[in-house]
Amino acid sequence: MTGKEIVRRLLRHWPLLLLIPITTAASIYFFSRFQDKKYMSDTVIYTGIASGYKIEGGNNGSGSNWSATATAFDNLISLINSRDTRDEVCLRLLAWRLMADVNAPASPLAAQQSEGMLTQATRKVLKPKTTPFDQLLTPALKASLTGRTLEETTARLIAYYKTNNTNALYKLVNSKDPLFSTTALYNISAMRLKDSDLVQIDYTAKNPVLCQKTLEILTDVAIRKHKELFTGQNESVIGYFNDAAKKAYDRLQVAEQRLLAFQQKHNIADYDKQLISSTDERQAASDKLNQLEMQYAGTTSTLKSVESTLDGRGDIKGNNAEFIRLRNKLGALNAQASELEIMNSTEHTPSTEARLTAVNQEIAQVNQKLDAAAEGNYNLTHSTKGVEVKGLLNDYSKGTLAAADLKSQLSLMRRQKAEAASEYNQLVPLSAEVRKIRREVEVAEKEYLSQMEGLKQSKLSQQNGVLASQLHVVDPPYLPVDPTGSKTILLLLGGFIGAFLLTGAGVVATGLLDTSLQYPAQATKTTSFPVAGVVPKVPNPTPPQQLLVKQAEDHLARQLLLRFHEKKNALKPYTIGVLSSQSTEGKTSIACNLAASLNDMGIRTLSMFPDDHTFQIIPNDDTMFYSPLQGLAQGVVITDLTGKDLYPDEVVIIEFPALLETTYPVSLLQDLDLILVAVRAERAWHEADRTVFTNIQKVTKAPIELVLNGVLPEYVIDFIGSRVRPNAPSYNPALPAHPAPALLN
Repeated sequence: MTGKEIVRRLLRHWPLLLLIPITTAASIYFFSRFQDKKYMSDTVIYTGIASGYKIEGGNNGSGSNWSATATAFDNLISLINSRDTRDEVCLRLLAWRLMADVNAPASPLAAQQSEGMLTQATRKVLKPKTTPFDQLLTPALKASLTGRTLEETTARLIAYYKTNNTNALYKLVNSKDPLFSTTALYNISAMRLKDSDLVQIDYTAKNPVLCQKTLEILTDVAIRKHKELFTGQNESVIGYFNDAAKKAYDRLQVAEQRLLAFQQKHNIADYDKQLISSTDERQAASDKLNQLEMQYAGTTSTLKSVESTLDGRGDIKGNNAEFIRLRNKLGALNAQASELEIMNSTEHTPSTEARLTAVNQEIAQVNQKLDAAAEGNYNLTHSTKGVEVKGLLNDYSKGTLAAADLKSQLSLMRRQKAEAASEYNQLVPLSAEVRKIRREVEVAEKEYLSQMEGLKQSKLSQQNGVLASQLHVVDPPYLPVDPTGSKTILLLLGGFIGAFLLTGAGVVATGLLDTSLQYPAQATKTTSFPVAGVVPKVPNPTPPQQLLVKQAEDHLARQLLLRFHEKKNALKPYTIGVLSSQSTEGKTSIACNLAASLNDMGIRTLSMFPDDHTFQIIPNDDTMFYSPLQGLAQGVVITDLTGKDLYPDEVVIIEFPALLETTYPVSLLQDLDLILVAVRAERAWHEADRTVFTNIQKVTKAPIELVLNGVLPEYVIDFIGSRVRPNAPSYNPALPAHPAPALLN
């Protein structure tokens, strides 16, 4: 179906396209005029999420990007729209309503808005519908739930609501009550205002006072829940870090006590420094011992050389026993002084100092005596070889003293080296255990510091949450005075357009599903036969429509004239068979009209009808009847039925009986020059029709064409190309008079 056909079909059913939308709009207006009025109020809350103050540290870095800010606003809006928030708001609103009913039974909450007389009369007739609030909360239940104060009433409602899920209050909150149910609070709309820190909350309700009060209660509940959420979300984290930090501190104390006990046990103040000091002392003692041994060896060698020289002058040892005794005593004193000096350097005490002073004094005295002994040996001070004996004795005395001193120092240094080696050998094996204990202390300390840092960050986050939870109402909800704009006009417009579109779609759909032969193109496509002519559908024809019918008949006659001049046998008349699958297809009218049109054109015609039309048609010279049974015999021709000869320029129109309903003269099919199939345009082309005409095509060589009967005028105009209104009178221009014959000569 083309667009043009769709438009025609819609225009053809214009009463339906107007009646249904108008009826729909009228119904919408009738049922919507008595709806309750709705009032809307709003409030604005400042959040500080995007640009509010925050303490540095904690998880503040996560809130500096757009995604985190959007998530925070989504969390707040979800909290406002949560089921728990709506339940609490419903209960608090009920508590306020119960207290208002007690304090002011005739408050405007229960009064209806001002209405016109027609509306009041209609409400009296149509009796207003009771709400779940009136059905579930009986006066006795209201009295039992109402307390002396608003807080007491709220507490009673909450306690009663939580008793079970079958009580009246639970059913009311979860019902579809227009004011006191979670379903009513679905009309709450919360959204962020562009990119600001503000959140706007809108609410629409049937009662203006309850609309304002609902928003007030909602903002209080949402702000409290938001603050509890932010201040309580870090409690578990802070508790975890507190416990973890305490356990880490205890482990650190145990490790430090273990290290302290180990140091006390092994007399260690600083293991690393003591190990280094012990190593240095050991090395220094070793170096000092080597040096003293070398000095002692040199001094001993020198002393032996002096003694050998003096032996040539006499045995000094035998002659001066006192000198030897003093020398030995001086060596013992020097050794004792060295020991005291070492003791005084390591551990300085007054007693050690006093002993060292006394020993030094005694050494000085022994030195004086030793010098005196050397002078007493003056008789031996000259030498026969010219060597001064006194000088040798002095050298011998100094060498003896030096050797004795070095010997004592060697003894002390060996003992000091042994002590340093012993201390070093004690410290070295302790290194592994010291590292182990220190590692335990270090690990425990790092864990403790880590837990303390986590505790610090958690407390900072908690403080930031406290700051972020400080929501403020910057635009409190107002009491709406005028109801919101009625949507009746939109409903009417939407209903009218919707009904129009649905009706139009239905009309187009029926046209698409219609398989009838509506117009010539559809008929040709369905039957595969060309259309020779059409007959308009005009039940009560007007003059213009009568003209259209006449033009359609003339068009069919002209088409037949073209076929008439194409006939092959010039000695035989042009024979046209008018057939149809069923009766009442309009064969008779088509044959009669066609004969009349040909007669008007001066063409001799003969119309032959089956004998069952005797009471419908009056026979004359151009009309006759025949028996279809006579045409069943093989070889029967038209002249056998007419009983007279026919003119070669004559047109014979033979109407056949209904092919699918009665017997028809099969033998006459071979004499036909053209077959016109009459078919009603409003019916479908069935498989039986297709089969019967396929069989006829096998018998005759005459072309088969359709004549659509009952075609709509617009399709007729498209087919014949004429106009509905008659043409204007032809224009005859005024010509000048014919010139006189004399002038022509």
